[in-house]
Amino acid sequence: MNVNGDGCMGWISRMARGSALLALFLVATASAQAEAQEPASDGDVVVSIRPLALITAALMEGIGEPRILLADGASPHHYALKPSDMRSLTDARLVVWVGPDLERFLDKPLSRTQAHTLALTQSHDATDKADHHEHEHEDTHDDHGDTHDEHEHDHHGVDVHPWLDPGKALEMSHEIAAELEKIYPQHADLIASNLRAFESSLAAVDERIDEMLKPVSTRGFYVFHDAYSGFVGHYGLNQLGYFTLNPSQKPGARHLAEIREQLEAQHAVCVLSEPQFSSAVVDAITSGLPLNHAELDPLAMGVSPTADAYPLYLLELAQRIESCLAE
Repeated sequence: MNVNGDGCMGWISRMARGSALLALFLVATASAQAEAQEPASDGDVVVSIRPLALITAALMEGIGEPRILLADGASPHHYALKPSDMRSLTDARLVVWVGPDLERFLDKPLSRTQAHTLALTQSHDATDKADHHEHEHEDTHDDHGDTHDEHEHDHHGVDVHPWLDPGKALEMSHEIAAELEKIYPQHADLIASNLRAFESSLAAVDERIDEMLKPVSTRGFYVFHDAYSGFVGHYGLNQLGYFTLNPSQKPGARHLAEIREQLEAQHAVCVLSEPQFSSAVVDAITSGLPLNHAELDPLAMGVSPTADAYPLYLLELAQRIESCLAE
């Protein structure tokens, strides 16, 4: 073949441009693959409290770990954000919280973050709350202000402890998984697989707990903090009442006297307290009575967020309740 000088140079030039385009294509492809395989960074997902981390961690298995905002022992009812907390919220890609009825301190800070935010409960209208609080105030004036602070924690029908209800926890897992898929689309299949595994594990434990608690379901008990309505309703238990709405506030004298009367009438066989708060009130009101006592932790202190942590946490709660209600 006879190729003149211009033709040869043109051919070489076209080859060079082709090679350059191929190189750019390979670089772009490699970059896209690397991005798709990039693991989650610590702090990508922030959850307000440890129980939510137990659910979220199961869905993030093989991807990364959620960061827990509140340290063990801190109360979501009363918490002041530190500068490091605000940095965590600013750097996060997803923030999961119960909602303003529980973590009121997060309401304004979350409006200033670019992260996806997922509130797992919806707040009622502030006017409705004000009317309800005014009505409650008329009924409790005799306690001379002992229960005034509790009014601020009457959530007007909103369950601010939804993780203690297995049915609601299942619903929350679907909501969290959907948000995780938005920030990790490259891990959508893994998130879906993790969700199925979580559903299966929760269903098995739920059935086991139901069988465990059914024989003691009619036996009456009191809890220290009004946090367990979801768990109690799900398993059909006989909770007679609670010591306080606000776990950081001493119950009113009239309310404690009513509880004492119930206990003396042997309407209850068990009192359940919590490790976060002093048991002095419970000890005083139950002194001299033939009652069982157990401790429940609604905030799962010390439980490591692993793939099977949430079902096992529920199982431990159930075992403590069953032991307390047993004869």
